[in-house]
Amino acid sequence: MDRKALREFTHRATHFLEIGNENYKQWVFRYTFLELEKDLAFGGDKTSMAIIPEGKRCKARVVAGEDGVFGGREEIQYFLVDADARFRPSIKGEFTLNFFYADGEQFKAGDTLFEMESAARDILAVERTVLNLIMRMSGVATFTKKIVDATKDFDVLITPTRKTLWGLLDKKAVVLGGGGTHRINLGDAMMIKDTHLDLLDRDFETIFRKLESSGEDVRFIEIEVSDEDEAVEVAKKADKSIKEKKLRVLGTILFDNMTPQQIAGSLDIIKKESLHEGLLFEASGGITEENVKDYAATGVDIISMGCLTMGARSVDFKMKIEKV
Repeated sequence: MDRKALREFTHRATHFLEIGNENYKQWVFRYTFLELEKDLAFGGDKTSMAIIPEGKRCKARVVAGEDGVFGGREEIQYFLVDADARFRPSIKGEFTLNFFYADGEQFKAGDTLFEMESAARDILAVERTVLNLIMRMSGVATFTKKIVDATKDFDVLITPTRKTLWGLLDKKAVVLGGGGTHRINLGDAMMIKDTHLDLLDRDFETIFRKLESSGEDVRFIEIEVSDEDEAVEVAKKADKSIKEKKLRVLGTILFDNMTPQQIAGSLDIIKKESLHEGLLFEASGGITEENVKDYAATGVDIISMGCLTMGARSVDFKMKIEKV
């Protein structure tokens, strides 16, 4: 498997982030059906029940207040149309949706992203749940696209971390912006972080021995290093394990909170000692919109950024109601 194919397999696992995947569907359920029920609480939408006649129908257009990248179409389609209606006990009617943009497409301020038609009370009930979801996902996708565009001259994949507010929906939004996924959850891949290393006195000899005997079935293994000496030591041990086939998978060395100069220097040594092939190299920790190009220029394969999801702001959308 060449470097790009390996990187796609380990850090851009998009097939996990589809409605057909039960784990992802649970996240969509959490941020649609459960949010709707919390919003309606026990009394329902008292305003609409008081002044909107039961059975009155309307159409609603979702309009962008600014430019961005669309995210949330698949999730809204599932929420309002494709899912079992019994998941929405407070919503009695059916929805008709008409989308004008696909997930991941760029839109301009003033564009209508999609239309919906249903009972007026039902549309007003789901309004905030729908808008919250697409504002969040589009916001993360839009910010990711900005970072991806800034690093387009480098062969690097931009990914999120597990620092998310909306879990897998945030990771899906990063993908829609042109980024990767990194690991999906704690059971998807092994990531030996500083918290593990400190418990084992940063003894990489022991760590590799445990990894080689663990027999765990994961997509990849990733190990953090904090300086040049650790990077070279781990690269040597990883190269040995790969050649001796003691590990079924390995994957990535993560340069944790190291400067671009430290990372570039470590990679130079690793390449000179012919330890580069068969491994991926990732930069993470303190990487921002302002310094991401410096990290991309080091030659790493992956840059993971917590700010993709923790620092992204929502895109402005409004719902405009029309009579039918």
